[in-house]
Amino acid sequence: MVKIRATIRVYLGIRSTPFRSGYRPHFNFIDKMKVSGHIQLIDRKLFEPGDEGLVDIAFLNNNYLGDDFGVGKNFYFSEGPTIVGEGVVEEVISA
Repeated sequence: MVKIRATIRVYLGIRSTPFRSGYRPHFNFIDKMKVSGHIQLIDRKLFEPGDEGLVDIAFLNNNYLGDDFGVGKNFYFSEGPTIVGEGVVEEVISA
């Protein structure tokens, strides 16, 4: 399992409802490759559209995270084909 701490931002006007811990969007670290991840909120119960903040994200393995995966890596996350937010890796907690 790979676990990271990341700063994410949910785009305003794309997603209309907040999410809680356990949200599982698809993450895009490599162009045209998506991987499922599990978001755990750190300092709040809800993450609203337009919010920016720190979260922990867990992935089952490091497939599709890229050869340059690490601190400073930018990524997008989506629901189906719709990109709903973006983020940057702040810390790799476990690899």
